[in-house]
Amino acid sequence: MADSGLWQERRHRLARYQAMEREATDPLAVGLMHDIVLELEADLNEQIDQEAQLILMRDFALEPGTIEFHGLAVSCLVRSLSRQGASLDLASATVIPDRFTLALPLEGVSYACRLLWRKGMEIRVSFQ
Repeated sequence: MADSGLWQERRHRLARYQAMEREATDPLAVGLMHDIVLELEADLNEQIDQEAQLILMRDFALEPGTIEFHGLAVSCLVRSLSRQGASLDLASATVIPDRFTLALPLEGVSYACRLLWRKGMEIRVSFQ
């Protein structure tokens, strides 16, 4: 994840301010540090909640995709998507080979895929 460095920096900043709050002796400084800590914790929790919501939506979001193989392109609908693979709906699963590329134009990414199973118009793939 590209934001892992940002998350780590935010956690370190929060830890630094928590340490300063514990070490402060002046009542005014303690109050200010406590307010800063509360604000940093709220910001971090809000970001975590937003990311969790995005992950939840992504796992169950319907998204258009394209299955590409041997110079052909077949449209599909992405039912679920994870780091390991995806479930796809398409008009005819019988023409899909065991290995192909899944392109997700909304995200601007492509995945090399291996077919795990097919059932009717649904297939499940793992990312290679």
